[in-house]
This record gives sequence, C-alpha cells and structure tokens, in this order.
Amino acid sequence: MSQATYVSMIVLGLLLAVYGAGLLLTGRNYPPPLGRGFTRGETLRLERAPAIYFRAVGALTATGGLAGLNYGVITGFRSSLSGAVVGTLQVLEALLYLAVLVSVFWLLRIANRYKLFRWNKP
Repeated sequence: MSQATYVSMIVLGLLLAVYGAGLLLTGRNYPPPLGRGFTRGETLRLERAPAIYFRAVGALTATGGLAGLNYGVITGFRSSLSGAVVGTLQVLEALLYLAVLVSVFWLLRIANRYKLFRWNKP
C-alpha cells in the first residue's frame, strides 16, 4: 500500500477520535445530519436515549478511532520508527483493542437496559 493510504487511515482515525471524544464529554447527540438515525423510529429512540448512551457510543468511537490512528502509524511508518517505538505502539494497539471490546460490551448493556435496539418498540 502507498503512504497516502496510511495517511488517510491516520486522518480518519483522528476524525473518529475527535467525534467520539465530543460525544463522550458532552453526553449529547450531535445535531442532524450527524446525529440522526437511519429511520424515523431510530431517530425517536435516539431522542429518548439518556446521556450515558451517548457517552458509551463516544467511548466506542474514540477508542476505535485511536486504534485506527495507531494502526496507520505502525503500518505506514514502521521503517522510519525505531524498534522501541514500534514495540511501544504495538502494546498501545493491544490495549486499545481491549478498550474497544470493553466499550462494545458497555454500549450493548446500556442499549439493552434502555431498550434502544431496533427490535424494541419506539
């Protein structure tokens, strides 16, 4: 892959991390078009969702974005990084993957508690 592919992966990861951090810190949904559901029913569910739900979505988005950013740095610039830096980034990547898994389970638990899944009635 070319260097431009990794740079775009890093930029996308950074954008997702910033988007997720905003949700995590505020606990509120973004205004449309970023903060709406795919259907009218999903939009109604999002309107009644508590702040902790958006914090969970923000945690998942931010950790996923940071993991993508880190992966782009590791794979795109491995040849220009020292061995110690690459090793540190790989440990950080593993920790970020664990954080993503924890965020997924937290989000599923919150969505189930407040009946925010698609199969729940609006």
